[in-house]
Amino acid sequence: MTSAFWRTIERVPGHATDTHDWKTDLTDCWALVEHYLPATSKYAERIECPWPGGEHCPRHVVRHAGGTVRAICSDPGRLCETLDINRDDIRIRELDRRRLFADIAEALGLVTSAGLPRKAVLLHIGDYAIAAGRSFPVFGALTSPRAPLGRADVLDLDRRKLPFVLLVTSLGAIDPDVSAFIAARQGRVLTWAECLDFPLAPRKGFVVTMPLVDLFAREIAALTDAGGVVQAPVMTLPANARWADLRFAFRDEAVLNVSYLGQPPVRIEPDQIGMRDERNGKPNRQWRLLLVCAALGGVLPRSFPVSTIKGHRPTSDIVRILGQFQRGYEKQRQLLAAALRGRFGIDEDPFSDADDCFEARFLVDASSLKQGRSDQRERKFADGD
Repeated sequence: MTSAFWRTIERVPGHATDTHDWKTDLTDCWALVEHYLPATSKYAERIECPWPGGEHCPRHVVRHAGGTVRAICSDPGRLCETLDINRDDIRIRELDRRRLFADIAEALGLVTSAGLPRKAVLLHIGDYAIAAGRSFPVFGALTSPRAPLGRADVLDLDRRKLPFVLLVTSLGAIDPDVSAFIAARQGRVLTWAECLDFPLAPRKGFVVTMPLVDLFAREIAALTDAGGVVQAPVMTLPANARWADLRFAFRDEAVLNVSYLGQPPVRIEPDQIGMRDERNGKPNRQWRLLLVCAALGGVLPRSFPVSTIKGHRPTSDIVRILGQFQRGYEKQRQLLAAALRGRFGIDEDPFSDADDCFEARFLVDASSLKQGRSDQRERKFADGD
């Protein structure tokens, strides 16, 4: 169903044209894509013809008194009929790439980081995480057969030595040898239309054409086969150990002491439990989410937007910090829980459900951190308790 949209993206130079031109190909899905094509302050002086080729083609826009607008063929014999249109028809609309890729990232369950370059030919849309510290990148391009992606454009896609996916408008939008070139580097080329569909009204954005575990099965299998997903527990605990027997205490933002039933603590750093970002060497989102949990006294929001946590409205500072985790929050929380279960060998979910939050079953303490002390001195919630 999205095929017409991607074909039109390929056809329109610079992804900017008048409303009449956009609607010519997108009539059936206009309500679903209009928000990706916001109006600019510019107006077209010419309107495309159905039979282009004459000396004075395409049709000139003529504005009459009273606000009426006509598109008139000036060629001898007037091959194309005159159009009675309106001011909005000649308004230039330009593709909002940031909004488009944000919705795509959400549909594909990608974890995004830095903002997208406005005019880059090839974009890193985000990473698909299959486990804590284990993910692969997904790239996208909106090129056309007039200016297809070549080898030079895709040379750096495998610099992280991970499998990856490149999404394109059509196979004609890449040079003929690019698919084989990418395949030799653990990459795979897919088209937007085979991965994405439009949702049923009134929803906007995109939905995937198949479950993500099926869509990305090859990349998930490659990472799983690499042996990095299932790893040995970071501590030796008795078979009957429970989360309530463990105490987590942050000594530093990247150092965690974990003790079992009062025994001497074990020092743990992010890479020991698969929570270091391979791209920059810093603690990843799961580790930072665990740190936030500690700063909040062992709780995490139930969902976003956050209205209350344990019945209390959080302060604006807490809401601001939590805002960093809003996109893909539930997936990140699930990855954190899965990583803790795997690394400590306790099958029980480390978080229990409460009315408006998730509560850690283990004791967690951030009082050694300056931020933690500050958080614990100051009120975490706006109303009284």
